[in-house]
Amino acid sequence: SSIAWAYATAKEAHPELLKKFAFAAIKKRTEFNSQHIANFLWACSSNGHIDRDLFSSFIPTVIENLSKCNNQGLANIGWAFAVANVDASEIFNDDFINACLEKEFVLEDLCQLHQWHLWQEELKSDVRLPPKLQEKCFKSFLATVPKSSAFQDDVFSELSSLSLQPEEEVLTKRGYRLDA
Repeated sequence: SSIAWAYATAKEAHPELLKKFAFAAIKKRTEFNSQHIANFLWACSSNGHIDRDLFSSFIPTVIENLSKCNNQGLANIGWAFAVANVDASEIFNDDFINACLEKEFVLEDLCQLHQWHLWQEELKSDVRLPPKLQEKCFKSFLATVPKSSAFQDDVFSELSSLSLQPEEEVLTKRGYRLDA
């Protein structure tokens, strides 16, 4: 998980290597601790490695380790599943919300939780952040200067090479940021 995290943090996309990591991770997922789970799933989503089987296979492991997650781990897991668009109602339920309410989140975590919350709305899920935390997440998201991902940079370059003039980081009224 640490190597995948390092590549994602450095914005270095190596899809074939990430596939191999994912294959190995599925086999060894029960050996992952809460931090390794959060870092690995975050790294996969950050690098655009959206593998439904990978995320689905980690659901029981996430559930087993949810109570051991720190604030960043909870936010990373929520964000990673949202980016992968893998519905995991077994994870994202009242236990997840209660775990969130027990933590103090920093700005980046609040932004990730805002994106997770938007995803829950999109899924028409009954699980939502409490209004006070929703508002805190939304305000944090608006106050943050966005950072592009390696995948976003690639998309922008491709669109530009087609003589298109894409805008980056367009903010919608609902609080979504459109990459390009």
